[in-house]
Amino acid sequence: MSNTQETPTYRGQQEKEESSVDIKALVYMFLSKWYLFLAFVVIAAGVAWTYNHFTAPRYQIGGTVLIKDSRSMFDPTAIMTGVNYGNLQNVDNELAVLKSYSLTEKVVKQMELEVTYYNIGRVRTSEAYKSSPFVVEFDKEIPQAVGLTYTIVINGDIVTLKAESDGHAQYDFANEQFVVPYQKEKIKIEGEYTVGEWIDTGYNRFLIRKNSLYNPEYDDGRKMAFVFLDYLSLTKRMQFSASNISKQASVISLTMVGENPRKMVEFLNNLMNEYINRGLERKNKVSENTIEFIDEQLEQTASDLGRAEIDLEQFRASHDLTNLTAQSTQVINTLQNLEQEHAELLVSMQYYKRLQSYMQANIDNPDNLAAPSAMGINDPLLNKLVQDLVNLNQQKALQQLTVTDEHPIIVKLDEQIVTTKKTILENINNLVSNAQLSINDVEARIRKIENEARNLPQKERLLVGYERRFTLSQETYNYLMQRRAEAQIIRASNTADNEVIDYASVPRAVKVAPKYMMNYLIALILGLLIPGIILFLVDFFNDKIESRKDVEKATNFPIIGQIGQISTKDPCIVITKPKSPTAEAFRSIRTNIDFITQGKEKCCVLVTGDMQSVGKTFNSINIASIYALYGKKTLLLGFDMRKPKLFQEFGLSNHIGLSSYLSNQSTLDEVIQSTGRLDNLDIITSGPIPPNPAELIASDKCNALFTELKERYDYIIIDTPPLGLVTDAFLLMKYSDANIYIVRQGHTNKNIFAGIIKDIEDRGVKVNIVINGIHQQGSYGYGKYRYGYGGYGYGYGYGYGYGYGYGYGYGYGAYGGDSSSYYGDDDSTQGDKKKHRHHHHSGKK
Repeated sequence: MSNTQETPTYRGQQEKEESSVDIKALVYMFLSKWYLFLAFVVIAAGVAWTYNHFTAPRYQIGGTVLIKDSRSMFDPTAIMTGVNYGNLQNVDNELAVLKSYSLTEKVVKQMELEVTYYNIGRVRTSEAYKSSPFVVEFDKEIPQAVGLTYTIVINGDIVTLKAESDGHAQYDFANEQFVVPYQKEKIKIEGEYTVGEWIDTGYNRFLIRKNSLYNPEYDDGRKMAFVFLDYLSLTKRMQFSASNISKQASVISLTMVGENPRKMVEFLNNLMNEYINRGLERKNKVSENTIEFIDEQLEQTASDLGRAEIDLEQFRASHDLTNLTAQSTQVINTLQNLEQEHAELLVSMQYYKRLQSYMQANIDNPDNLAAPSAMGINDPLLNKLVQDLVNLNQQKALQQLTVTDEHPIIVKLDEQIVTTKKTILENINNLVSNAQLSINDVEARIRKIENEARNLPQKERLLVGYERRFTLSQETYNYLMQRRAEAQIIRASNTADNEVIDYASVPRAVKVAPKYMMNYLIALILGLLIPGIILFLVDFFNDKIESRKDVEKATNFPIIGQIGQISTKDPCIVITKPKSPTAEAFRSIRTNIDFITQGKEKCCVLVTGDMQSVGKTFNSINIASIYALYGKKTLLLGFDMRKPKLFQEFGLSNHIGLSSYLSNQSTLDEVIQSTGRLDNLDIITSGPIPPNPAELIASDKCNALFTELKERYDYIIIDTPPLGLVTDAFLLMKYSDANIYIVRQGHTNKNIFAGIIKDIEDRGVKVNIVINGIHQQGSYGYGKYRYGYGGYGYGYGYGYGYGYGYGYGYGYGAYGGDSSSYYGDDDSTQGDKKKHRHHHHSGKK
């Protein structure tokens, strides 16, 4: 009877449903693989524990600096000189200064870090900053190899040194430069020396001394190390961050992260102090420059004053002149006033000439200049120009911390500096000319008074001359001393522009790594995430049918049965264990077949699948057995004439069978055999492998065969070859009343299954699906954590192997390793040469 009733197809349903992720299915899949998650969590926790206990702790140290607003600061220097020689109070500029290489290098040199010491432990090596039990003293006048690590063991007064390296560089600490760049060279140093002895290894010259921290009981025989490092490397190692704590505040926070809190605390505190001192030194520079200039002038003035005083006293004593006439007194008073004015003009002229020389020499640093107003020069334009020059040079210095000299900003500042210097030089030239005119005028007035003094008596006239020289020197000296005192007052009144709010300290160090709880939390997340991703990807790229839904996505053909995986060796599970869940599953299939065939008393059932090893033969045997147990006369037909296997399951002969009957070599009665297991169950094996199985099936002899068999038997079960390989099953479907398509979980390919189902639908054939080989711990839809299965809960392992390809279980490797061998001529399965073999059944045919 042909089944030509049309059924609905999956048109577009598969693509639509496959595009979505079934969350519930993933949850059940994850639950079924709980042991995998547990294993990964344990491994990740072990890794986290190892990392936490064997990683050197890292700490964060911090300090804060207040950047004062220059507009609200009281600056004695700016008030008394009119020129602000302090920093331009811009937070970004101050950040650049704090991060500058020059400031860090200066601090590194102050801390004397040229030799770094280490404690060598069994697990890790840690720096021993100011905790080393020995010190290394070296000769800075001799270049030293840097980057070469020495291991040291002290026993009493004996020092054992070892060093190995693939290269080194020679550094001159005195001149702070490399004398030999890094070069590859195999270095191996080993020797014993005495404590306090000068050691020359050929690469370094130093001596080793024990200090007060040395404890013989602990340090004798302990392995330690030290290494010489150049200032460049040391400066680069001192990595810290500086940032403004908020946009509204002018407070800079400095933080440093490292393994040695004590070293970081000292570095940050020294850095902040050096930064504060730097600003104060710049402010004091104007006073120091003024005092330096005045001291130069005072040296000569004091000498002149001393000689003039001696000459005056000697003249008075030799000429017995104690009192002067009123006219002489008036002349001397007038000359004193003129000489004081003359002295001030001469001092101003000296400053102008010094400033003029500076501008003409094109010196880039104006910090060495004395402020004009500090010398009593109150020219507003000159003071402004000098202030502009100072500001421009400060801006250039700050920009050079972050950009090169070729940067457009630096080029523009250079142009502005040159222009300002030219303007200052022009202004100075005018001031020099004006000062010279004033000096000439004063000197002319002095000469006029001197002419008047010629009318005085000779002794008084000579006395006036001595008085004049003495007065000139004294006035000049007093003027310079007054200016020097003012400059000293300014220097004493200066305070730093900025201040340290919080110094770094070891008790306030915060441990930032390793973070124990965070690492364990990350381990937990990774322990759950990694297997989850693996399972998801495996499931996502899995092209095998794993659940009932996979079948339902591809077709609307009914699923009439679901058979679990079994571990028994006997394929006749219905016969050997008639009360087992598997036997009940086959009874359910029998009931569904009766419903499909509408209770026909005689029925022919065809069993097929898409490929080898899906369990067609296993299902054929047990469906036939369940009908035989029902008291129905049943025949099992082995129409898989290409790869005969059915005879082995019952231990029967295969020297004659369907192929011999269809080729007119045997009669029907000759090929029908009793299974020997059930009275109502007979079998016709495939027989010798024919060269033309399809032609035999399509012959009239085959038609006559079924006509005769349907008269003799109530139920005929046909075991056919896979649909995905040959068309034999399609040729036999015209004789069947119900077609059963076997799908095996984890084995049947989704795409191949969908393609064959589409072909079946296009042919107008109706089939019924049986899902075989369901695992206890299967995927969503089956197994221990089942969803949508219901019924008896067939999660216990049972099944049966077909024997094709590389499958496992019954008939392992009996028919070769690929589908192409299906068409080969294999005589090993013919006749009585094949003994019945019992194997582990896994749901394969």
